[in-house]
This record gives sequence, C-alpha cells and structure tokens, in this order.
Amino acid sequence: MNTEIFTNPIVIALLVLLLAIAIAFLVYYLKHRNRVNALKDEYGKEKESLVEKYESDNEEQRLEYKKEVSSLNEKYHNDTTLLNNKLSSLRQFTVDKGEYLTDLSLIQLKERLVRDEKIRETDMYILSNVYLPSRNYTNTRKIDHLVLTRTGIYLIDSKYWKGHILHGVDESNFEELPYIESFFDLLDLDKSKEQTLIFEKSDDKNVSVNYYNDTIEETKISAEKLKNVFKLQYDVVPMLYFNPQDNGNYSISNYSTDPSIKVLVGEEELENFFLKYVFHGRFQYTVKDLDEIAEAIFQLNP
Repeated sequence: MNTEIFTNPIVIALLVLLLAIAIAFLVYYLKHRNRVNALKDEYGKEKESLVEKYESDNEEQRLEYKKEVSSLNEKYHNDTTLLNNKLSSLRQFTVDKGEYLTDLSLIQLKERLVRDEKIRETDMYILSNVYLPSRNYTNTRKIDHLVLTRTGIYLIDSKYWKGHILHGVDESNFEELPYIESFFDLLDLDKSKEQTLIFEKSDDKNVSVNYYNDTIEETKISAEKLKNVFKLQYDVVPMLYFNPQDNGNYSISNYSTDPSIKVLVGEEELENFFLKYVFHGRFQYTVKDLDEIAEAIFQLNP
C-alpha cells in the first residue's frame, strides 16, 4: 500500500476538512432536530389548547341552545295547553245535552270493556264534534260522534228526544198502520220512500209529530264523505241514535228494509249493538291504522 497518500499534506488537509464538515453537519442536524421537536411540542400544545377551547365554546353554545329550546318548548306547551283548555271550554258550551250523554255512554262502555280486558285501550277511539270541511268551506259537515274500532268505523248522529218512533214506514205499511197515511198527507211526505216519524207528547192534550228522513239521508252522506276524505278501505257505518230524555217512556217500531243505516234507541241498545256487532266481527283495521286515521282527523280538527 502506498503510504505516501496519507502523508501527503494536501490529502491530510482534505480529510481534516471533510471531518470538520461532517462534525458541523452533525451539530447542525442535532440542533435542528431539537428545534423541530420543540416546534412540534409547541404546535401540539397549541393544537390541544385550541381543541379544548373549541370544545368548551361548543359545549357552552350547546347548553345555551338547549336552554333556549327548553324555554321555547315550555312556552309552546303552556300556550298550547291554554289554547286547548279554551277549545275544550268552547266545545263544552257547543255540545248539547244529548250529545254529551251519548259521549258519556260511549266512554263508559269503552272503560268497562278495557277494565274487563275485552279490548285494549288502543282498540277503540271515541271522537266527538268532528268537522269535515268542504273545499270552499261553505258545506262543512259536523259529525256528533265517531267510534273507531278494529272491526269498523261508526258515525253516530245523536238525538235527545222523548216519545215513540216509527222508523222506516212507507205506503206498504198503510194497511197495517192506517192512521199514519194521514200524517204523510199532512207533512207532505213521499209515500214511496221510507220515513221516520216521532210522536212526542207536547202537553196533556197535544201530541207533536216530527220526521227525520232528511237527517238519515244527511247521516248517510256524511259517512260516505268521511270514507272519501280519509280514503278509507271500508264503508263507514252510519247510525242514528235516539237518546231518550230522562229515560222516560219511549219505544221504537222498526219497519225499515234499508240495511245501510242503524237506528238505535236508548243506552242499552247502543251498548248491545257494539257488544254484538263490533267486538265479535271480522277485523278491518289494525291498531296502527286506527292511530293514523285518528291522527288525520285530529289534523282537520285541531
């Protein structure tokens, strides 16, 4: 090996220079790395501080928003409760005694059926004073009572009355009941169509006669409209219910051959109808269906 190379002053100088450069680079690298690490630590702490500040501000805003929403909800609840109380009071004054007693009979019937575990609470809705607005709101229909059950929907027109009813009489009954022809003539009624006559004692010497055929036809139309408005799958059953005043002397003779409407008299007949035809019939609606129908009705009757 040639040792002259390592003894050459120029080579030695170059080696010393390279060593100095390497040492300088190493020193610079170590200082720079420490500076980078210090900056990383500083950045990390600043980032953590910013995140904590953001989370703190966000939590403060969330709590403030929650408090504001809670306050608005409370105000809404108080306002709607007050409004509902006013509406309830208004309805109390707009419902006549007959409708009130019918509603009470239906509610008590449902409570008894639920208590006896024959139905669940959700199997039956009882709604009163339901309004069906027309497109131009000039022909709004008022429904006294709606009973929603899984076996059908029933529309009830309630009458508070006293006396005796001849339901569904026409000229085919004149031979059996000759006296009623004179009433047809007196009231100018169509003898070929079924009529419902009510005989009430006005006083000790007088008897008044009224007819309810128009009411029956209107009840049928309301039932059909209810079906169409809410797009129900099955027909709504129209019912005319006579609630006798003070449970006095009354009777009904049914000569009707029209099965499209039910005419009932007295609380016992009303209860027996629902017990017989409603809760032993074939299911038409689910509980979910009844909820949706009731909610749709509530939307039209806030």
